[in-house]
Amino acid sequence: MVAHALRTVAAVTVAVGASASTLMAQCAMCKSSVETTDNSAFVFALRDGIYLMLVTPYLIAAAIAVGVYLRWRKRTRQGRAAATVKLPHPRLN
Repeated sequence: MVAHALRTVAAVTVAVGASASTLMAQCAMCKSSVETTDNSAFVFALRDGIYLMLVTPYLIAAAIAVGVYLRWRKRTRQGRAAATVKLPHPRLN
């Protein structure tokens, strides 16, 4: 199980590292296209796209964290309900 996870992490790391030069070239192309244009609508659209790409992973991570927290809270409440057993009062026996 751990070996499989390590192989997956290594494969993802290699894939990201191999594509870094291509990604940097795209950044340079965007910068040059923004510098050469006078179209402010294009600049605003590009900036909004960058904001969207920055915010989306955080929203996904937050949604996963909220889901995990709610599931954890539900399980702890169920565990407490199962653990509380009502015993008869000792004086009634």
